[in-house]
Amino acid sequence: MPRILEVNGLRAGYGMFSVLHDVSFQVDEGEMVALIGSNGAGKTTTLRCVCGLIPSKSGTIAFRGQEYRAPVTHELVAAGLVCVPEGRELFPGLSVKDALLVGGANKRARGSRQKNLQQVYDLFPKLRDRQSQLCSTLSGGEQQMVAIGRALMAMPSLLLLDEPSLGLAPTIVKQLFETISLIREQGVSILLVEQNVRTVLRIADRAYVMENGSIEMEGSAEVLANDPTVVDAYFGVGSKESV
Repeated sequence: MPRILEVNGLRAGYGMFSVLHDVSFQVDEGEMVALIGSNGAGKTTTLRCVCGLIPSKSGTIAFRGQEYRAPVTHELVAAGLVCVPEGRELFPGLSVKDALLVGGANKRARGSRQKNLQQVYDLFPKLRDRQSQLCSTLSGGEQQMVAIGRALMAMPSLLLLDEPSLGLAPTIVKQLFETISLIREQGVSILLVEQNVRTVLRIADRAYVMENGSIEMEGSAEVLANDPTVVDAYFGVGSKESV
């Protein structure tokens, strides 16, 4: 399959503090790839570098074959690389409908906003019911629906998701991951950062294990889900259960 994202030798940090050390990975067209690891491993910093929110110190990022040494976020969004950030980052004073429409403001998606809006409502029927409600009054699960819906309004070919299940009830998490799988089935490639390792390895094609700012392991989700090192580290010490 053609490669949609290729990251090579990425180094980055904050000020004098280094976080990422020669991080390399790739996502193929139509794949769902997970980036897993403990809290503070560098997963969110990796996503922020890929979508241009923080500069890298060295390394390259190529999206659809075009190399970005200093990626600019709005240019990446216009090209089809869109991120749903950790914490959702919604405008609390906007209605659900207006928050979604903001996502379709880029030139490539602007002419299809009404059609895309209906597709988001079809994917998340609750948002249709709450389209006039302020984002600040929604539950955590509903706010995450808005955050993902806003990203879909930009018509991404690659969707980056940063900890989408954070703070959500288990039943909502199950529904959320079912929806993420459906988005992938509709042709959107996905790079998913998630600490809910057991669940994410059920739906991903491949995964990279990140620790201390470096990629320590990689492989198919099925193989990693049954690797004793991964099982012990992320499913509970001494656990015999795999995905």
